[in-house]
Parts: sequence; structure tokens; C-alpha cells
Amino acid sequence: MSLSAQDYFRELERRFLAIADPDRAVPMKKYMRDQFDFLGIGSPERRELVRKLIADHPLPQGQELQKLWELCWDQPFREYQYFVYESGLRVLRKLDDSFIPLFESFIPRKSWWDTIDFLAPKLIGRILLRYPEQIESYSEKWVHSPNFWFQRSAILFQLDYKRQTNVDLLFRNIRLCAGSKEFFVQKAAGWALRQYSKTDPVAVTAFIEAEELPKLTVREGMKAIKSKKMKDKR
Repeated sequence: MSLSAQDYFRELERRFLAIADPDRAVPMKKYMRDQFDFLGIGSPERRELVRKLIADHPLPQGQELQKLWELCWDQPFREYQYFVYESGLRVLRKLDDSFIPLFESFIPRKSWWDTIDFLAPKLIGRILLRYPEQIESYSEKWVHSPNFWFQRSAILFQLDYKRQTNVDLLFRNIRLCAGSKEFFVQKAAGWALRQYSKTDPVAVTAFIEAEELPKLTVREGMKAIKSKKMKDKR
């Protein structure tokens, strides 16, 4: 019998606190511009802890799992948000579309590049790939949101889609956000273009040449294409 959300959280908390390092937490917080507190647990140690925890206690299912992840997201220490990601990856194939609103609700809470970059492409994006009929509605809502983290999500959720990318949707979202002054939006657009250029460099080049995009977006978007051209010349 699996643990309840509350009991699972208490066990996670117990294990986290047992290896927390306050001295290590200081530079970790500084790296994130002092926006978030840390327990001081490095990525390798945290991932191993998560692996052992799930091996000892399988994650709860359904609403109890959602409650557990809500509890984690509400915590002040960043390691708990990372637990949502790392545990989510382990059960991703079992998650249906009822989890999308939960992950969506995390986007504007405790937002920074580190959370958006796993929520949008790694969790929500991969679930949406199994529910393609819902892609348009979420994309439309996010790209028109006044919250730029949602705009970043609209651009990045297809990051791992490769040939399954809805190219028209990707280019439309980037075009709609081209006037944004936000670094994280401009950077996301460049990242998405760079990633898709590995699948279709011709389409990406044509799009960049045809649109008025921020210099940062163009520079990031063309990196893989220029790198390949340089290698081909050697």
C-alpha cells in the first residue's frame, strides 16, 4: 500500500534534512540571484535520494500524487520543486491529461528559468504529445498571457518534439512574442529555433530571414546552423 501524500512528504522531508548542507545552500541561493532558498543538496545527491525514496516507497497515484506535488511546490526550498520534476519523469508515461492543469498552475508560482524549463517541455509538453487535440488551446492561452513565463512556456513546450513539431504553431508563437523586451522570452525563442534547426535548418533559416526578430533570438537561433556550416567547410 502506497503512502498518503502527507506521509510521503514527511518521508521526503526527513531524507532531505538528513543530508542538507547550510554552507552549500549559500552559493546555490546566490546563483539563483537570491530569489529562492536551498537546503544545500547537490544534484547528484538529490537524484540518488529520489531514486532510493521511490524504490523504497512507490509514488502515490491520482489525486494523492497531485496533493504530494502541491505540497512540494508550496515549500520554500528549491529542492522540493526539483523533486516534482525528477519524480514526475519517473512516472511520466502513467500521467494522463488531468495532470496538465496542475503543472500549468505551477508556471506562475516560484517562477524562474529552472522551473519553466522542466515544466513546459519536459512535463507538460510530453503529456500534450499524447493529447495533441489539446495543444492549440493551451498554446493560445499561454502565448497571449501577460505573464512572460507563460509566453516562454508557449515557445518551449515543443522543444523535444523534433519531427512531431507543429512548425506553424512554433513560428506563430515566436512571431507573437517577437516584440517582447523580456530576456527570457527572447532567449527561449532562440533556443526553440536552434533546437528545431537540427531537424529542419532550411525552414528555420527562412523564418529568421523573413521575420523581424530580436538580435538575441536570431543569434541563438542560428547557432547550430552556423556551427554545422563551419564543420562542413573543414
